[in-house]
Amino acid sequence: MKKINWKWQETAAVAAGLLTLAYALMNYSRLPDKLPSHFGWNGEVNGYMDKAAVIAMTGLLGPLLPLLIRFTRRLDPKRDNYKRFEGAQGAIVLTISLFFDLMLLGTVRYGLGSTWIGGKLATAFAGVLLIIVGNYMPQIRDNYFLGIRTPWTLASPEVWRRTHRLGGLMWVAGGLLVIAGALTRGPVSPVLLASGLVLAILVPVVYSWLLHRRLRS
Repeated sequence: MKKINWKWQETAAVAAGLLTLAYALMNYSRLPDKLPSHFGWNGEVNGYMDKAAVIAMTGLLGPLLPLLIRFTRRLDPKRDNYKRFEGAQGAIVLTISLFFDLMLLGTVRYGLGSTWIGGKLATAFAGVLLIIVGNYMPQIRDNYFLGIRTPWTLASPEVWRRTHRLGGLMWVAGGLLVIAGALTRGPVSPVLLASGLVLAILVPVVYSWLLHRRLRS
């Protein structure tokens, strides 16, 4: 089995995650017993969990994600393809890890009485994540763990390539709609949010199916 070199993005993700988790643990005794675990369409908290569970679930995702991706990469039968998008993989892993760190930081600050990162702003950050990952998505080559994995993209490198090219555009557009929905009030907000998710999730899946059918005909 070939050695996978440790990337600076992985180091940054682990370091940022551990620092954020340390901040949460340092303030553990000052936090209320329950912390927000879910936000509704309007950005208001509509779900709480025990603070230990929230910190464990959110706080461990950031530093452990690079290790998880490294582990799954070694298991992937298409592991050699990862060499073709090393930079994109590193950027995506770092972005997602930092997103989890930000969510934990915001949750802790909320528990300490600050509302600087409410549900609306958290949703906007999710839109930013979609935009960043969408920009790197066309670079991802076919594999079993990272990217738009449908039966049709996994069955054809051509379907994978073209789906991820379109998917990148859809994620960027969807991210912009999610940000607009997060920053908009009234009934238009959930419409924008739902539209963004449809573009990012449903459109690439349907496109991969239609493209696979057309290429086979």
